Amino acid sequence: MGEPLYEDMLPAQAAEALDEFIAERRPALDRLEEALADHGEDPLDFLDGSPESVAPLWEWITARVDELGIDPRSLEEDPTRSTWPSWARHGMLVDPHPRAQILVLVDGFTSYLAAVIVAAVPDAQWLVGQHRIGCYPMLNYPVLAAADHQIFLPAIPLYSTYQSVHGRDPMSGTEMLTHTRRAISALLGVGPLSALAEEPMVTVVAEVDCFDVGLRADLATDHAELMEQLAAELTDRDGVVSVYRYGPDALVVNAPDWDETRLKLWLTLWWERALLR
Repeated sequence: MGEPLYEDMLPAQAAEALDEFIAERRPALDRLEEALADHGEDPLDFLDGSPESVAPLWEWITARVDELGIDPRSLEEDPTRSTWPSWARHGMLVDPHPRAQILVLVDGFTSYLAAVIVAAVPDAQWLVGQHRIGCYPMLNYPVLAAADHQIFLPAIPLYSTYQSVHGRDPMSGTEMLTHTRRAISALLGVGPLSALAEEPMVTVVAEVDCFDVGLRADLATDHAELMEQLAAELTDRDGVVSVYRYGPDALVVNAPDWDETRLKLWLTLWWERALLR
């Protein structure tokens, strides 16, 4: 498919990808405004700049995602790929994947979410994702950063669109508002996310015929009730043969069609969403 994943980029490539991502922000917001207007909505009714506005906006986008659904072609055969936002071309999308029109909406939402967050956190800056731990899931991604916290803004919206197009439960507007408020708090250096910014939620190590997964200790101790739900939902995913919990914060995952990066991203996003509820 030509373009490197963020995880595989050299520093110079990651810096170029960050510049490209930043340059896309205003045009993406313009396209979101056009999409709202094309469907008979006044963009000013949705885009007032407040954190609370992300809830009805995300509900509107989710309704459009449900209408558009998946692209019937594979990633390799999809001729629209060259038109995708850079974060989608360099990110790990998997089949069946959302249509290009959905990625445009997620891209616009990303720009709006960035504007809302930066208004609340003026010190936030766009940076190349980095961490002292090599398995950091947002390594080389374009992230919004402040107070030692980094956020890749398209991640949660894209996760929700995959939930939608695969017939699963997408993020509600209320969940997206909670996500926005938690992101603002973390970037301000306060709240539960801030204290844990230095430690990734999950680590994934590829073993022979399986993956060894370690979870951050607080996830298993403070949210033990979610562990069985995690195992059940992961087992239900295409390509996952089995999930075995061999310790309070450890899993063995048999998923021959997955790789380390995909599993790490899925687990991280699953926990981020679960902790919003």
